[in-house]
Amino acid sequence: MGPTTDILATAIDATWVWGYLLPIGLLLLTWGGLPPAHARRVAPAAATALALATLGYWAVGFALHLGGAQAVYPQDASLQGLDALFSIIPGDSGWGIVGLAGFFLSGAAEQSAVFQLFLTYLPLVASAVLIVTLALAHTRRWLMVVAGTLTGAVIMPVAACWMWGSGWLAHLGDTLGLGYGFVDFGGSTLVLWLPGLIVLPILLLQPRGESGDAVESPSTYAPLVANVGALLMGLGWLGWSLSRPFHIAGAILDWEHTAINVLLAMAGAIVTAQLYAWLVEGKPETLLAALGLAAGWGAALSCAPFLPPWGALITGLLAGLAFPFLHYAVRVYLRVCDAASATALALTSGLVGLVGLTLLASGRWGFGWNGVGLFAEDVVPSLGVASVFIRGDAQQLSAQLTGLVAVGLWGLLWGGIIGIIASPSLMGRWSRRTQRLSVRPSQELLLGPAPATQGETE
Repeated sequence: MGPTTDILATAIDATWVWGYLLPIGLLLLTWGGLPPAHARRVAPAAATALALATLGYWAVGFALHLGGAQAVYPQDASLQGLDALFSIIPGDSGWGIVGLAGFFLSGAAEQSAVFQLFLTYLPLVASAVLIVTLALAHTRRWLMVVAGTLTGAVIMPVAACWMWGSGWLAHLGDTLGLGYGFVDFGGSTLVLWLPGLIVLPILLLQPRGESGDAVESPSTYAPLVANVGALLMGLGWLGWSLSRPFHIAGAILDWEHTAINVLLAMAGAIVTAQLYAWLVEGKPETLLAALGLAAGWGAALSCAPFLPPWGALITGLLAGLAFPFLHYAVRVYLRVCDAASATALALTSGLVGLVGLTLLASGRWGFGWNGVGLFAEDVVPSLGVASVFIRGDAQQLSAQLTGLVAVGLWGLLWGGIIGIIASPSLMGRWSRRTQRLSVRPSQELLLGPAPATQGETE
């Protein structure tokens, strides 16, 4: 099958079902590194967060994400219910921030094409929610549920609008002349980078252990489960990409080429992750193999369609090598107890994917990404998404850096707010005060008014 040049590819067949292997694989990968008792404690909280996030995405998140989708292709009648985009510059859809149509999938949005969009993007939302929830497995259950729900209902949908819903990052090529705008084919920015930077400040504001010098690999309790989960993630994403999601409509891509590149990146990541384990511990490490595979997969998500095969292999090798070092730094220097290794995966996938795209992209594929060049009077396919060496300028690099910084700051903002509210210094004081107020009335009936404690004044 040759390159795909379908425009307005909003009709999605049943291949979107493959995408639901993504959250399943992620769940298995994480559980492989949790003690059985801990896994049983986490399971109900993760299920609750996932259910609430799904309801939130249906009620609010989908509208924030794709409520302005018709701005991409105004002539597409199937998107007529998604025609409201809030822009920071009135009347200019190139600076869109959030969509404002399609709440509860009702009204004009109640049609098959819109339902298919919802079903296509829900697996990515679920994956991001699970990463946030499971990364907080060592914290309180309510914190896991609240952070996961907000991720699926608000935080990720807004960032997805910027990237994939006709938002301002997608239009950087038109508004500021920065190449094809922000390019992320498979969502590594949304599924890994954003969740990792949401949980980082939350974990830093929770009680942490003492710094240590241990260099051992992550503990594993069910290695087969973890490795099967990692493989399901890759398989699910490959199937999901075949559904040709809305945000890639019009771009010239080759699906077989993309699939081969993802597999090469995953294989390369396993090799270097196991090389690290052999050098450090003198033996292969099963969970590190699964996590390294996930790091290679995450790094390839954004750039796989645009790299030559050797470039995809190099990207995977770098991701598999970078992940153990970042994981060690997070555990030892930041003293963060992260059950899902989300923080290290986020840094690995985001930064290595950026390097792969901006330094190794061949320029053969990607013409028409974000609609750039498609609506000229005479459409003549030219240079696609290309590296700084082929382009001869830093325009695409600037677009990628802008997107990573913007989405990263968005995640850090929400993580900081949630982390401050949930921090022991605030929640602990509120909890103690609530406990005193609940106990004092019964005490006063028997003993009279209790003396005020130090620091408690009216």
